[in-house]
Amino acid sequence: MTQRFWGKLGLPVAMGLIMGPMVLWMIHGAATGNGLSGWALLAFVGAHLVVVGVILGAGIVAARLAPGLRHRRHRPSLGHVGLMGASAVASASLVHLIHGGM
Repeated sequence: MTQRFWGKLGLPVAMGLIMGPMVLWMIHGAATGNGLSGWALLAFVGAHLVVVGVILGAGIVAARLAPGLRHRRHRPSLGHVGLMGASAVASASLVHLIHGGM
């Protein structure tokens, strides 16, 4: 059961739990005029560039260097994206309630 959870649901949930507070950090910096919004935007864009680079690198390796690995490529489903979004909203809501209320 644990292997099935972490293999199917764990990664989207973990990514969503990290995304929620990061988005709050960016919105808070932009709303208050605090100088941290630039760093938050840099962290957001940088993290996504790293992820895209890793995905492209893995795709090149799978397509060029290891043709036997082509069948193992991962394409996230709409359910995974929805789960990630829902966990991002849940974690952002929890942080917002604890930090400053509604």
